[in-house]
Amino acid sequence: MNKRIIALTTAAALVAAPAAVLVAGPAQADGPERHARGTVAGASYDMSAEKERGFEVSADLEGVPAGSTWKVVVKHDGKLVGSQTLRAVPDDGRYEVDFRDFRSANTAGKDVFAVKISRVDGPGSVTRKLTFAR
Repeated sequence: MNKRIIALTTAAALVAAPAAVLVAGPAQADGPERHARGTVAGASYDMSAEKERGFEVSADLEGVPAGSTWKVVVKHDGKLVGSQTLRAVPDDGRYEVDFRDFRSANTAGKDVFAVKISRVDGPGSVTRKLTFAR
């Protein structure tokens, strides 16, 4: 009887071990990310930079005034990567702005992204830095 209990316990442990490995921590398949969150002109923003074969930078605004216009400027190590100016669009009863597709190559040493979001047709601006250290 004791051998049977030991065998069942061992089998259960072997089955549970792979499952424990799968849930041990968050996946890093897409590489490291940096985020900055806060508010600007009454709206919530979320900026992110993701490192995967270079960098991809994006920014989102939620809760902006209907019809408002916003601009984002992205710099990598002080050099302009790109900018976009967009109008707020409705989403589930609120208005939002999604800035996408800013890409930059990986450079030697530390990588610093400065992301600036400004309201074009009213007051409000925020600049945040997202840093990747070597």
